[in-house]
Amino acid sequence: MTVIEFKNVTKYFNIYQNKSNSIKEKFLNKILNRNKLQVNRMYVLKDASYKIEKGQTVGIIGENGTGKSTSLKLISNILKPNSGDIIVNGKISSLLEIGVGFQPDLSGRENVYLYGSILGLSKTEIEERYDGIVKFAELEKFMDTPVKNYSSGMYMRLAFSVAVSVDPDILLVDEVLAVGDANFQKKCLDKIMEFKKHGKTIVYVSHDMSTVRRICDKVIFIKRGGYVLEGTPERMIGLYMKLTYSSDDQEKKDLDKYIENNNIEQISDDFNIEMHEAKEFINGNRSGNRELEITKLYFSDKEGRPRNFYGTEEDIKVNIEYKKNKDIKSAVLVFEIYTEEGWKIIHHNCQQDGLVITDIKDNNVISFIINNNILLKSKYYFSIGLFDETCENEYDFRDKHYWFYVHESNIKEDGKIKVKCDWQL
Repeated sequence: MTVIEFKNVTKYFNIYQNKSNSIKEKFLNKILNRNKLQVNRMYVLKDASYKIEKGQTVGIIGENGTGKSTSLKLISNILKPNSGDIIVNGKISSLLEIGVGFQPDLSGRENVYLYGSILGLSKTEIEERYDGIVKFAELEKFMDTPVKNYSSGMYMRLAFSVAVSVDPDILLVDEVLAVGDANFQKKCLDKIMEFKKHGKTIVYVSHDMSTVRRICDKVIFIKRGGYVLEGTPERMIGLYMKLTYSSDDQEKKDLDKYIENNNIEQISDDFNIEMHEAKEFINGNRSGNRELEITKLYFSDKEGRPRNFYGTEEDIKVNIEYKKNKDIKSAVLVFEIYTEEGWKIIHHNCQQDGLVITDIKDNNVISFIINNNILLKSKYYFSIGLFDETCENEYDFRDKHYWFYVHESNIKEDGKIKVKCDWQL
């Protein structure tokens, strides 16, 4: 059963620009009450058509300003399309922005009743659910405090708690996990998964690609200019990553052309997040005598499911297969991580962790986990090599043959490395 359908929906906003070119002209325009404005249209959706079925969890991804949140507001009937039709079948609960529906001067208790009534609950229903709402939000001591004194995390906790208490058919969630501490983020995600388990329809906007891939059945990718694509999480996330992080301008232009001409089927699968040795890197430098030879490398999550994108503070698992072409008794595995600009930021080997590889067979597998990844949003090159115990004799070294992404997450820092400090006054 289709619960949400967009039929040839177009949504744009008019951007007004003052085109007065000189101080004199601006002065005369003001005195004579003349306006010289140029109106430009910014399209966030352009002739978009898609369906969301009952019980599906659908992710909406894209760069900032491409229309993700606008899409949720269209579904919620907060905004109207400029053309086209939107059909919604079911009771909606939406969590679109922090504190929407809250009155800052009212207490948390009063805002529960206010926001609950906006979401369609009667006073009796709110009273029945009040204790559960407060307990979930973990704000028992602050319910009589005006919400203008709440932190953004407290705002979101209370808003989320009220929103999920409605028991909707359709839950719209916009970056809810971007606010609050890690424990509450996990509670929110667990609640979303509970809704999913009970067959609710969920539309989830996020920059956290790891969570999108984990919980979503399909993904809608909104590209700047109003172009809308849909497909599997792997394919859409991979395309988004490629367009966002690729340093190959010609490749980006080719992808743009295919998308704008609605020829996405013609795009190869090289950008798929399960393709771990992209063509643009297979000519990376390789050296060594090949007495031991690396035959395969792939990235995965801790459970071994292939992927090559991660969030900051998320574990990265690297899986290597290699063979011996000569009788070698021991070896050391070395890896390096480089920025996209070519700066080496990590050099490490298994010997530093107290491990020397022994008992080497004809064919071998080794893996390791980079715990609590400290890298920030960017694209990274990855080098891997097998050496003797002195780390001077190269058996096989693949320099920048591989790559992975660290996507945008809740970590609001610049640079390449997340630093944890203990401060004292």
